[in-house]
Parts: sequence; structure tokens; C-alpha cells
Amino acid sequence: MSDKIPQEDNRVYWANVEFTYEEGSAQHGIFEGGLVYAFVRAYDVREALDRIEEEFEDRDLGVRAVDYVTEYQEVPWENEEDQLHFDGVAALAGSTSEVFLDSFEVYERR
Repeated sequence: MSDKIPQEDNRVYWANVEFTYEEGSAQHGIFEGGLVYAFVRAYDVREALDRIEEEFEDRDLGVRAVDYVTEYQEVPWENEEDQLHFDGVAALAGSTSEVFLDSFEVYERR
């Protein structure tokens, strides 16, 4: 029996992540950090969080806090433009093994 979970059992998860710019990042020393939505296809919440944390590490970003990680299914957005945008990002994440990070909201260095 294989340890690999069949792809059809995977779902798209999304998370709201507060991050910091770590040494090695082009923005380190310019910006403190920020917030970003992350989307990923995974078997469960634990795998989704692990994959998101790995992506952040690969980008020299530190994870300060994760507000939530939840399955993305028909999330109601405030307007049609946001609905189309985020549904599209979720669809992209569902069609690949990559972690998708949406637009970064950054804050200045303290």
C-alpha cells in the first residue's frame, strides 16, 4: 500500500498569514512584514499548513501568525470582482501542486 494520498482526495485550502521579511529577502530592512492570503491543494489542514510554511521559508519570509487555515468552498466575498479573483486563485491552486500567495499587504518597518 502506498503512503501517497490520491490526488482526488486533495482539496483547496486557504489561510490568512501574517509574515515578516527575514534576512535574505529583498524587502528585509525596508518593510517589517505584512499579511497575505495563501492557497494550496492538500489532503488536510495539517498538510496545507506545512506546505504554506515551507513556501514562506523558501521565500525568506517568517510566519508570525496564521489567523486560519480552512477549506476554500464558495466563500462569499463582498463584491463580484473579489469573488471572481479569489475563486480564480483557488481554481489555480487546485490545478497544481504550487502554493499561491495573493497580493501582499505590507507594513513599514517599526
